[in-house]
Amino acid sequence: MSEISITRTHHSTLPEAKKVADKVAAKLGNDYQLQSSWAGDVLHFERSGVHGTLAVNAKEFKIHLKLGFLMAAFKGPIQKAIEENLEKMLKPASAGKKPSTKAKK
Repeated sequence: MSEISITRTHHSTLPEAKKVADKVAAKLGNDYQLQSSWAGDVLHFERSGVHGTLAVNAKEFKIHLKLGFLMAAFKGPIQKAIEENLEKMLKPASAGKKPSTKAKK
């Protein structure tokens, strides 16, 4: 069995962080047909060959996935997709905006 563990810090409130976790779970659900459910501050998700958790606390996200034999072949792409989604969703809204280059009249 192959495993993926990812930890990322965040600077949001716990309710906001849980909303981000819901978005990550929705994206994973669409991409990999994962079913998810909350138990306290831990989001559990699974499908045939994959099960794991996304724990949220006041400072960080901790993702831990266990991949079955067949899904282990996709470990790299799955890990990359999770990391990219987390980075996008954790980026402050203003960080993605480019400064205006319009000249004032």
